[in-house]
Amino acid sequence: MKVDVSRPFGKRECPSCATSVPANHNRCPICGYAFPALTDRQQGLKIGAALLMLALLFALLWWL
Repeated sequence: MKVDVSRPFGKRECPSCATSVPANHNRCPICGYAFPALTDRQQGLKIGAALLMLALLFALLWWL
């Protein structure tokens, strides 16, 4: 998959100093707050939710 580096990433707010930080950064450039990484369980739930959505989409298309 090719990544378009000119496309801007989304933003998230630092809970420590309320600075707007690019979503692909792991630390706040102002206060140094380290954003927590997803745990294995959270990652598994994220993948499971995506698979469930795909299954529902296929079921809907099959029904139509």
